Amino acid sequence: MDIVIKVIIICGIMFTASAQGPNRNRGEGFYQTVNSNTPGAGNSWITPEASFFIWANKSPDTTNAASSTKPGYFPFAALSSETGILNNASLIMESRLLSYSRNNRLQFGNIAAGGKLTLPDNRQIRFHGLGLELKYIWNYPGDTFPSLAGYRLGATGFAPEGYIVSGSNFQFKAIYDADFIGLYSWLPIKIAVNAGMRIPLKKAGYAVSQYLFSTAISYNGLQYDAFAEYYIEAFNNLTGPIKFVNPEHTIEVHFAENPMYISLGGRIRYNNGVTLYACIPFLVSANVGSAMTTEDLVLLNRSTGKGSVYYDEKSRGITDPFDPWFAKWKIIARISFPLFYKQTGSEMMRNFLLLKNKKDGKKIDIDDQLKTFDKKKNLQSDEEKERKKRLDEIQKRREQIDKTDQ
Repeated sequence: MDIVIKVIIICGIMFTASAQGPNRNRGEGFYQTVNSNTPGAGNSWITPEASFFIWANKSPDTTNAASSTKPGYFPFAALSSETGILNNASLIMESRLLSYSRNNRLQFGNIAAGGKLTLPDNRQIRFHGLGLELKYIWNYPGDTFPSLAGYRLGATGFAPEGYIVSGSNFQFKAIYDADFIGLYSWLPIKIAVNAGMRIPLKKAGYAVSQYLFSTAISYNGLQYDAFAEYYIEAFNNLTGPIKFVNPEHTIEVHFAENPMYISLGGRIRYNNGVTLYACIPFLVSANVGSAMTTEDLVLLNRSTGKGSVYYDEKSRGITDPFDPWFAKWKIIARISFPLFYKQTGSEMMRNFLLLKNKKDGKKIDIDDQLKTFDKKKNLQSDEEKERKKRLDEIQKRREQIDKTDQ
């Protein structure tokens, strides 16, 4: 009987502990950096996103009469989902539903579909994680976005957020991450690295491939996360500048001028699975050579002899300056929630470890609970003995009184 009671106590404690942990998305990533895990078979998460930045072009966009150097306010809306097909495979759908405006009306941006694969060992918390993400991306071909000084051909070129290629693109990312809680239960730190490419499927002027790299580190608490991330979308210009030619401009882009950002962000996670997310990317690209100013344009065109300021650029056929005048910062906000959800073993264990090592809040010690049970049992036994002893004494006194009366 005592064993049964102890088992009931232990089960009750474990049930109480597990009920305190939030429903977690095993596949959630950072900003541009992807997590190697998938949500789990049958689990589906929906994520609406809103983003915003302020941007002013340095030079009027010659392909857009509405372009000006005044600051522009750019709000966007997107929607994404990830659904577990197998334990180690998921289906991804994404779309920027509202993008750059035209005639004061927001336009459709893009749609993407793909999948993520990982190793079967993600049923449990693992220290080393490997994965692969594949996507098909279709960018709206309309001539809708403002560009850096008109450096584009149609809907392909340099936008405030980076480089856009109209139409069909293929993208892949190889994923590695290290989840330190898999080695040390008291260290909920995760490091992730992604490397891949974005390849235009239709070869046309100005359409070139980009190399994608990002790395991130995060603290993943019970209900709060915080992360920092670096990412770059680079052209094939590591060893030398890449040249872009269109009928109006010939420019070159150095490696330091590629779109690159450092992002800081975090999450608040609720027990029902709803997750609030915020992130602010900051531009860290740097200018090399001539800048997009009237002064540098004049100097570049005058650099006809050796010793001139921009003679090297002029000798390579460059007609216009370039600098990374992308959005200096952005604000990203998301809310994620489960459409279908069954807690996976790895996230159940993660909740248990986080609860176990939580410093502030009530801790449950099974040994102490069992000791308390034994103490109560011994105390009850002592009280029972004392009660029986008193009853015996009362009975003896009654017998003595009866004898005296006789």
